[in-house]
Amino acid sequence: MRFYLIFIWTFCCAICFAQQGTISGRLIDGKTGRAIPSASISIKSADKKIVAFKSTDAQGAFHIPFSRDRAIHTLEVNHLGYKKYSIPLQDIAANFVISLEEQAIILEDVEVKSKPMIRRLGDTLAYDVGQFAQEEDRSIGDVIKRLPGMEVSESGRIKYQGKEISNFYIDGDDLLDDRYALGTRTIPHRMVKDIQVLNNHEHLKVLKNKRFTDQVALNLVIKDDAKLKLTAEAKIGVGLPKQYDSELNSILFNKKYKMLNVLNGNNSGIDLSNELIGYSRDNTLARLGTMPINNLLSLGTVGAPPLAKQHYFFNNSGAINTNNLLNLKRNWQLKSNIQALYNRSHQNFSGQSDFITATETVSFYETQQSELEEFLAAIRLSANKNVDKKYISNALSLEYEKENDWASIRSNEQGIGVNRQHKIRGLSNQLEYVPALANGKVIQLNWFLNYGSKPQSMYLQPGIFPHILHNGQAYQETIQRLDVPNFFTRISSGYRLPKGKISQYYGFNVSLENQQLSSSIEIDQAGLISLAALDSSINNMNWQRGQYMGNAEYGWKNKRLETSLLLPFGFQRTSYEDANYELDEAQNRWLFMPHFRLKYRAWREDELDFSYNFSNNFGNIQDVYRGVIIRNYRSLSQNTAEINESNTHTLAFNYRLNRTFDMLFSNIGLNYSRQQREAMLSQVISNDISQTILLPMPNNVHTISAQLGADKYVMPLKGTVKLKTNWAYTEFQQLFNGSLLPFQNVSYGLDPQMTIKLWKRIDFAYQGSLQWSVSKQRDFPGFENSIFSATQHISIPFYPFKGAHVRISGRHLYTRQSVQRDLNYFFVDAFARYRILKWKTDVELQLSNLGNIKTFQTYSISSNQQSQNNYELRGRMAILKVIFAL
Repeated sequence: MRFYLIFIWTFCCAICFAQQGTISGRLIDGKTGRAIPSASISIKSADKKIVAFKSTDAQGAFHIPFSRDRAIHTLEVNHLGYKKYSIPLQDIAANFVISLEEQAIILEDVEVKSKPMIRRLGDTLAYDVGQFAQEEDRSIGDVIKRLPGMEVSESGRIKYQGKEISNFYIDGDDLLDDRYALGTRTIPHRMVKDIQVLNNHEHLKVLKNKRFTDQVALNLVIKDDAKLKLTAEAKIGVGLPKQYDSELNSILFNKKYKMLNVLNGNNSGIDLSNELIGYSRDNTLARLGTMPINNLLSLGTVGAPPLAKQHYFFNNSGAINTNNLLNLKRNWQLKSNIQALYNRSHQNFSGQSDFITATETVSFYETQQSELEEFLAAIRLSANKNVDKKYISNALSLEYEKENDWASIRSNEQGIGVNRQHKIRGLSNQLEYVPALANGKVIQLNWFLNYGSKPQSMYLQPGIFPHILHNGQAYQETIQRLDVPNFFTRISSGYRLPKGKISQYYGFNVSLENQQLSSSIEIDQAGLISLAALDSSINNMNWQRGQYMGNAEYGWKNKRLETSLLLPFGFQRTSYEDANYELDEAQNRWLFMPHFRLKYRAWREDELDFSYNFSNNFGNIQDVYRGVIIRNYRSLSQNTAEINESNTHTLAFNYRLNRTFDMLFSNIGLNYSRQQREAMLSQVISNDISQTILLPMPNNVHTISAQLGADKYVMPLKGTVKLKTNWAYTEFQQLFNGSLLPFQNVSYGLDPQMTIKLWKRIDFAYQGSLQWSVSKQRDFPGFENSIFSATQHISIPFYPFKGAHVRISGRHLYTRQSVQRDLNYFFVDAFARYRILKWKTDVELQLSNLGNIKTFQTYSISSNQQSQNNYELRGRMAILKVIFAL
């Protein structure tokens, strides 16, 4: 009995203690009766100090242990969106229910004085230009080069984490198409607020989130005050020896109208043709049809040295580049891009090329003085409407190139004069119509038309190869004439079903292509012109290809994982004929070229890509003509093989790691390809002639490569550190002087880069490129070519006083090869600028090649060939330039 009395007494005391020591209750919305979670519950003393605190749980309940005197304490409830509630503790009963009344809260304006240097919102990454720009920068291209994750080549091509950008927008408008080098060089960085990287970009708004895409685009966000007025600059530069460099540009970027127009000219080594070349789309000058038809005739075999072109480009150039875009009502957009270039340049070169096998070495020693005169013009007119429910576009392109060049050549003690002339005329038109239907499905229609011709001729004095072309008798002049007109058209249609667990697309396209190759080799003897004494001195080939393809595409997306499977299938017929050789051949092929892509978003920002692709390539008319063509003063070319069919399996893996908060960007990639060819190029070389013939022999090429890159912005150094490394291995066979030679090429590369601040007024920039390459014949262990080259560029900008900028820079080039002496060069440049703010004027002085280096040597190796080349350089230069803001 005593036990039970003690137990009951203890239990009652516990209840009383619990009631006295805990404040419990529940919060609800006064209108809806729903529980209010995450509200602040505080108990305050008489002097308003908080003595206890709790937050409500998901059910709106709270329990606060409390054993003090309730009479002098108050319970207070706070929650954003509700009126504050207060009640004395002594008025609270057990399990008290508090009903809160809603209250709208108007926040005061908040001024953000500092924002992150890099921001991410979904697939868009934004760099704050103002925080990355430095005093020495003029254009937006100068800023892009130092952004972590970005890469800019010397020609102006932009990549993000190793992937080339597909579009370059200015406030959302694609003013420059893929010829954006003009924009990155010309647009002042002070006009740009942010540089946006658009991952997984889709240019057609009607197809956004409706098909697989892994493209990357760039968008410049223009500042509001820069949209209100026209910006113009006049640059006038003169220097020694007899140098000039001038430019006039005008820029306007507002919502309705955008323009970027430039007129410039120089003889200081600046190549203006870079701004006329498209990076990511095919243009008429480069490609006529589905396969490239190169300029088959050339002056010689001179390549470019591994130097900035300004060091060796002896030019006199002028160009006009106009780009205008007008946004009309109802979302229509009109655009014109018109460019023209005139250039006259010359080059002096000497070198030796050795072709090595296990049994012999054939060498060429040559000198060449050449001069080039060219005129380029391109007109592109387009109209488009790109909205959520429809895309319609028509783009017309006209392109023209005229080129004349001359060379005085001495090869193995034989003197030769060469004159080459060619014209390229091209026209293309592309019409696209992509409407979305009321049920969400999409129709895609596309028609592309292209016509171009490439008449070429070459004159060589005295006449070459007399033992082949003129029965062993010397003659005055050799004339090679050539023309390759081309017509191509493709019509495609498709039906896209984007909804459902698996998105679907079904399409069909028909393409027709016609190429013609007419050529002749003539000899001029005492003013009498006749065909060469060779039974294969002419070509008159007609080549046609028709392709009829269906395509099924399936896509699947589930949270972080997205895949796409393309299944193109169809029939292709290729035929060609040349009555001169009783040639009338045709090939029929069924085609199936699957393509699989997978994209996985790992963690919060990382991305993994995998792709497999199988492709067929059948060459073009260049691979089947039978007559001999003189390609240059010592090279003859012809074919005996049928259609050069090849198929390629390609595997690619990429992993991109992003840490926006830490400003760290890295990527790793692995690629493998196996190509099986039905024909092999045979080289037959003696001391005065080089012949190439495409023979019907199988040839397999295996290539594997890997690359790794990492970029980090380091806050203590106020700069970016970048590191890239790459490795590549290739196996192939080559037929040389009747011997089948198996080759292995291996190359390694390491590219470090940094741009940091040393002291308050002194910066430091370093960019290096270290390359190792080895080429060897597998069956001949003793034959191996290896070469190491290093290019290092150091720059020290400093700011001695306000408005002044001085930069000293040096470029070191080193080459080591086992059979040659080491090459070592060091170029020093200097630059100074003074900015007169009152007059909106900059005065610049540029000093180049202060060491006055006038010759430059290079070594190069490829398979069984090694070359030693000597180039003439421009020497010391000084240019004083005044830049006016108009």
